[in-house]
Amino acid sequence: MTKDFEVMINRLDLIHIGFKPHQASVMIREAKEHLSTVEGISFYSNRQVGVVPARIIEKLFDIQIIK
Repeated sequence: MTKDFEVMINRLDLIHIGFKPHQASVMIREAKEHLSTVEGISFYSNRQVGVVPARIIEKLFDIQIIK
């Protein structure tokens, strides 16, 4: 039995990659909005959730995070 886990990313991870703090916050906010409205996952409409799947950041902003 294999377990597949999704890589999650937060604001500080984006800052360490090289994005500016405000830009990283906006990216997380837009990813949460996409997850809650388009994909229908209401968990991400919570203000306290600060992590999103890295695949969403890659999809929305056309960047590669996971190697």
